[in-house]
Amino acid sequence: MGSLYQKFVEAVLYPLDVKRRGSHELELLAKLERSQWFDPDLLHDLRLGSLRKLLDHAVRYVPFYQKRFAEAGFDINTVKDFDDLKRLPILTKRDIQEHRKELISTFYSPDDLVENRTGGSTGSPLVFYHHKERLDSRQAATLRHNRWAGYKVGCKTAILWGHQHDISLYRSFKARLRILLIDRQLLCDSGSFSEETLSQFTRDFRRFRPEVIVAYANSLGMVVDYCTAKKIELPGPRGIITSAEVLTEETRAKIESYFDVKIFDRYGSRETSVIASECEAHDGLHINAENLYLEFIEHGKDVEPGAVGEIIVTDLGNWAFPFIRYQIGDMGSPAESVCRCGRTLPRMQMIAGRTTDFLCAPDGRKVSGAALTIYLAAKVPGVRQAQIIQRERTILIFNLVVDRSFDQSSLDLIREKVTHFFGEQMQFVPNYVDTIPKEPSGKYRFSICELPLMEMTH
Repeated sequence: MGSLYQKFVEAVLYPLDVKRRGSHELELLAKLERSQWFDPDLLHDLRLGSLRKLLDHAVRYVPFYQKRFAEAGFDINTVKDFDDLKRLPILTKRDIQEHRKELISTFYSPDDLVENRTGGSTGSPLVFYHHKERLDSRQAATLRHNRWAGYKVGCKTAILWGHQHDISLYRSFKARLRILLIDRQLLCDSGSFSEETLSQFTRDFRRFRPEVIVAYANSLGMVVDYCTAKKIELPGPRGIITSAEVLTEETRAKIESYFDVKIFDRYGSRETSVIASECEAHDGLHINAENLYLEFIEHGKDVEPGAVGEIIVTDLGNWAFPFIRYQIGDMGSPAESVCRCGRTLPRMQMIAGRTTDFLCAPDGRKVSGAALTIYLAAKVPGVRQAQIIQRERTILIFNLVVDRSFDQSSLDLIREKVTHFFGEQMQFVPNYVDTIPKEPSGKYRFSICELPLMEMTH
């Protein structure tokens, strides 16, 4: 009966709702599902055409880019390929904060704009805008990846999410009605986990029996830890999608072992929605190339496939508030070989997350704070949870949640690891705390580097 209703939602209710909203997401989804198999040259030409249209719009209607292009001596008519973008300066978060109004396209009326904002986990939140067509293409890209993971419109889905803006959208009567009839979702606010909420969620989960889970990676890991400790068996879904947080190999293995289902990881952002997604080959993430162009750079130059670089994003579809060469604050690695799934979308590897999750050794090397804190919690006796904060080049502050088994030998192990990763010059300061709170976005950050960005990238 559930399967019949899912088919009814997919064939009747959902298309009617899309039509009612005046959305083009289903048409755009159909295009994306064709273009993911395109010949690479055809895909390249499609994207280059989108770039030229974006640049033409920006120079005509966006005051910020009119000035920026002129100052850089950038003539859009000379753009022959994506490499020509490098003649433009990078767009920083500070640029957006200081020039938000000038970044809005004058082509659109205020009624055409949809406001969005980041959670501000690495500083002040960003306020930016989309036009409706870009929202449709964002939704289409999300649906495409969800379908790779076994999702079908109208199937039962458990959502473990922590961003309070997103959670608030589910609270109106209209939203609850839609969740009941079309989206068929079980929602859990992972930003406020407790013994009581975990217990309630597991009971609801067993009754609801979702076919797909969409979750913050660490939140789902916490659910698995809770169920393992309490010897609770949850019914396995056919697909699991993790997003919004870095999925470590340890967390992936734990979740996949518990549910006996492979995870489809996704990398995205508030600014651009889906950036890259894991397919059934589980070998890197396919870039949402029809909508985005990514650069991976170190010291202003492209890195080789397999090497780590800072991710610079150009959103090919958001004309209302163009992100052209946007410094998103994440690190990644381009992949070269063709995926065995057959899709021609370029691929990448996510590398431990945001630039501010990397810590700086005194000699300039970048060290994954996530890797180190995971090691501490797994290997150092008495450490229940750890977070590292760097405010000075030669000092690391370790926020530690410990139990009674933590002793001097535990401290010695930490000191040994700090020296191994960072060298003899690095000092560490233990700071014992009762708990390490999540960010306002609901995410848990393993490490926070508060060094100036200039110091981190040189």
